Amino acid sequence: MSKITEKILGFSRELAREAGTAAILVYADVFPEADAVRRFVEGAGPCEVLLVTRRRRNEESDTGATFIRVPEVKLTRIGQLKVAVLLGLSQGCLRYGDSVVGLTGIAGTGVLDTIVCMELGEEFEMFASADTSQLSDCAEPHVLERVLDIAITLGNEGREGKPVGTCFVIGSADAVRRHSRPMVLNPFKGYDEQERNVMDVAVQETLKEFATIDGAFLVRPDGVVEAGGLHLETGGQEVEVPRGLGSRHQSAAAITALTDALAITVSQSSGNVTVFRDGKVVMEIEKPRPIGKATAPRREFFGEEAAGIDFESGVTAG
Repeated sequence: MSKITEKILGFSRELAREAGTAAILVYADVFPEADAVRRFVEGAGPCEVLLVTRRRRNEESDTGATFIRVPEVKLTRIGQLKVAVLLGLSQGCLRYGDSVVGLTGIAGTGVLDTIVCMELGEEFEMFASADTSQLSDCAEPHVLERVLDIAITLGNEGREGKPVGTCFVIGSADAVRRHSRPMVLNPFKGYDEQERNVMDVAVQETLKEFATIDGAFLVRPDGVVEAGGLHLETGGQEVEVPRGLGSRHQSAAAITALTDALAITVSQSSGNVTVFRDGKVVMEIEKPRPIGKATAPRREFFGEEAAGIDFESGVTAG
């Protein structure tokens, strides 16, 4: 273990004790071996340790820590923590208002290089002011994890190389139906419930394929897909969403203001995934930028003064 990682682990334990932190989130995939994780958990003292991973692990009984599985897709360091916090809230591991320390880095390197302190509900970067304490009412934790997985994959990869924008509405199926109408024939009508559950790999691929059609998907809390291609009719419900977000995001925010549902949108233009609850943005998960290629906005940001910089060979932060 590197000296930097040892320092970060030691400081995080100290900080958690001094600040009365509810939990320490550690991206466990940073460590190739379980021993390093186990030693940290044993030395963490009274503070709860939540281990974040993209892999299935059977070490929970050995370490005494709780594992939070995040989607097995590429995420930024902050993205890893954002998704882990959201899933932690849905599982009841975390609560609205908790103070949390997050530790992360690049998987497999054995090096933690980022430490983040956050109070859930106070910082827009991690969460908006919406009360996320009842996420479990919208969707069972494993269902939320799987829908997030699908949404982030679509945001990162698109479909057949083309960018895709779509929306998933989870929970309050009857209420959502009252505020929506079908834009196309419902592709999920007539199938048994077990044949249209998001936990089924075949259904996941079907959702990715149908994401190219207009409209939203309606998913029950237990993961059963009720409909696809829905037009959300929110009757001009007034909501405030950040500038730059379009009609899909406006409709997603509005349906969560009118019902007890949770909405997850994928932006066709940016690939970012946004989560809405109670008419507000709960979280935005940014699509990782490709390494080794600068984007046009960076050129515009630096202006003509940077004319001598070789932007095409620059490295962007991931």
